[in-house]
Amino acid sequence: LVGSEEIYLRSAAVAGIFKASRFWQGPTRQLTLRVRDHSFVLTAGSRLVLHDEGEMLLPVPVLAIDGDLWLPVVLLTRLLGPVLREAVVWDGEQRELQIGSASFNVTGLRLETLTRATAVHLLCTEPLSFRAYSPERGSIVLKIYGGEVDPAAVSRAGRRGLVTRVQARQFSDHAKVYVKVDELVGRFRTSAGAEGHEIVLVVEEEQVSALPEPVPRGRLNVRLEDTPLDVTRTIDVRTVVIDPGHGGVELGKVGGRGVMEKDVNLAVARELARYLERKSDVEVVLTRDGDEQLGLAERTKLANRAGGDLFISLHCNGWFNEAARGVETYFLSPAKTEWSENVAAEENRGLAGASEDVSFIVWELVQNQFISSSSDLAEVVQEKLCRKLSATNRGVKQAGFRVLVGAYMPAVLVEMGFLSNPAEERRLAERSYQRRAAEALGEAILEFKERYAHTARRAEARSEEDW
Repeated sequence: LVGSEEIYLRSAAVAGIFKASRFWQGPTRQLTLRVRDHSFVLTAGSRLVLHDEGEMLLPVPVLAIDGDLWLPVVLLTRLLGPVLREAVVWDGEQRELQIGSASFNVTGLRLETLTRATAVHLLCTEPLSFRAYSPERGSIVLKIYGGEVDPAAVSRAGRRGLVTRVQARQFSDHAKVYVKVDELVGRFRTSAGAEGHEIVLVVEEEQVSALPEPVPRGRLNVRLEDTPLDVTRTIDVRTVVIDPGHGGVELGKVGGRGVMEKDVNLAVARELARYLERKSDVEVVLTRDGDEQLGLAERTKLANRAGGDLFISLHCNGWFNEAARGVETYFLSPAKTEWSENVAAEENRGLAGASEDVSFIVWELVQNQFISSSSDLAEVVQEKLCRKLSATNRGVKQAGFRVLVGAYMPAVLVEMGFLSNPAEERRLAERSYQRRAAEALGEAILEFKERYAHTARRAEARSEEDW
């Protein structure tokens, strides 16, 4: 659609793709698509779609042009694909619609009622990284990185215990499961079960009042090993390690006008260091402050020696297609898409054998205590950068970056833009743009710091109350 980012297809083309029958009602300007045993009713100029399982409101309306209805591609990716159990993905960079039989790795749902709690078990065919957050009271969202969800199997409309509704939605490189809960729920926790083949969300009633715990008489033995320590919930950000990628003879990506990635990375890193020193009391460490070469493994070793609490590696992207643009943020976990594998392989080239090294040890790292906080950090960095720079949001992704392996702290890698895109190359070389990128990164770091400090203070207060 001219003047918009929306992509539309003729209903005739959609009918051909899914072997659907079309029935047009002129007076009401309604089109019914019938595919197998499913019906979808669309109206010209309307965003509302009626289907067997209910209704859906599209972000943009159906259009009537040249004697046919034109349907937004989001109708295929968010409704037709999940309902028909077909994998439907739109690749905006390649302008390519990929359709095929779905291969799901999030395949089922089991609800378990407990005493004053309810457990939501998501069944997976393989271990997957995930994070949980509550955008508002009564709602919990599980974001599953690399998840391919079967919406029909991972849904429940009726109440079970404290859970009132479960819905699943597929995105291009992740899945989200939305859990609606009773107003009595006061907290939740997540874990991985069945050797990584289950994601478990436990929602618990808020303890409004409770009898005091009995005071033991005599000797009290406390077995600390029975109480696992979740260090990711009590992160005190005092030292931030900033890693300008590449350097020396390793130029990184080089744009058509000759802008080198190593120079952009260092410029933004220096601006970020100045921002943090000006706006906070955190100590800032740069893995390199000049144009020197530094091995990938050396960078995290340096971060650990410096006692870093956060590690952020700065990079620029590149692709053979000049149209590719936007910002991506990665955390360490096995790649779930071919694109993520390509990006990781490109960045890992600085070390011989890096890919083999990562593939050998990365599965152990998925379970380390910083995976959750790293994904949290990646989310806030991605949001701040895209908003501050008005950049295309390519999403938070996971991949096996060697430079992140071994960082004993939350760690992310940021691809700040594409030097292969002429417009982004020009912006990335501008001092004002570098400063805005640094400010966005600085704001993200300070927001993350405050978020976890607040959690730590609440945990400490609860601990004192328990004591």
